[in-house]
Amino acid sequence: MLDPDSGFAWQMFVREQRDSRGLRYFMWRCSAGLALFLLLFAQPAAVAQPATSAPQPQAAPIAEVEKRLADIVQMFMGDPRYNRGKTPEQIKDSAEFVTGNVLFVLGHETAHALIAEFGIPVLGREEDAADALATIISLKMSNAFADRVVYNAARGWFLSDQRDRKQGIPTTYYDEHGMDLQRAYNIVCLMVGGAPDKFEKLADEVKLPEERQGTCQGDFNNASWSWQQALKPHMRKPEDPKTEIPVNYAPTKEYAALSELGQKLQILESVAGWLSQDFAWKRPIALEMQECGSPGAQWDLRSKKVIVCYEIIREFVQLYRGYGQMALVAGPMMMSRNQKVVAMPKNVARKTRSQKSIQAKRP
Repeated sequence: MLDPDSGFAWQMFVREQRDSRGLRYFMWRCSAGLALFLLLFAQPAAVAQPATSAPQPQAAPIAEVEKRLADIVQMFMGDPRYNRGKTPEQIKDSAEFVTGNVLFVLGHETAHALIAEFGIPVLGREEDAADALATIISLKMSNAFADRVVYNAARGWFLSDQRDRKQGIPTTYYDEHGMDLQRAYNIVCLMVGGAPDKFEKLADEVKLPEERQGTCQGDFNNASWSWQQALKPHMRKPEDPKTEIPVNYAPTKEYAALSELGQKLQILESVAGWLSQDFAWKRPIALEMQECGSPGAQWDLRSKKVIVCYEIIREFVQLYRGYGQMALVAGPMMMSRNQKVVAMPKNVARKTRSQKSIQAKRP
């Protein structure tokens, strides 16, 4: 068995991943029984081993968020302002959609904070690394609610793409973030790579080809191992004091209801508890919800704050209201020249001065 902490082991892992792609493509073309045999007996050993654990929030705080969310859903069911024309399942689904996306945003921006405060090198696009950590955190918890958090995050990007297509909003190719569909599929790939038994059905639903699903395990192991190695030197030892991570729900008139719900869920507190428990901070950071003037979230280097705007929470509410009942991959699909499944081109409308794309504003 190769030592996973050695550079040689990692080189062998990458080499075996590359060499095994042809095998996985062959498996895709074989019958299910033969594919299972090959998976069990011909897969490289380094790939078959579960990834080393990465830092993650404890299950208890997430369970508390889930319980508080259930209480809020019950409150919505009895309030005519929220339950009009909606089934109990739709009310629960909408609440989990918004909460899941907000938690994912917090995980994403926290990744930026970790990179900045601990001086973590990033090879590639930092936004992709941040998405990967937010996804891995949820998957490593092996908790049904945490699974729904990352599912709803991917779902949010699929629906956001559909909204932009319908509204004729052009794609911003030069943005530091990936395109919505890319981010959605990257999350799904990490999900099916990390837990294929749980998420194979989702991958099939969004038409992620079986050939690609076979290589997603390597993507997940790569991302999980890399984050684990990057954060290992900064983990808090049991004898080290905890750093208090303050939270704040900034006063707001327009979004007072959203602020109140955030406080009832204690959504910032759950993330702050994880950051305080697991990491040895040289100086404290803070988490804050505030009114920003436009949808977004960010790690603010100057103030050392992870900021989630109330406007982006409202955007998640509106996104679900308009598109939450739609299939994740809507409209026709086509095969590209290299035999990849891609979405049909969208009809691009000319934007007016008053119509602004919020894609670049989202985390």
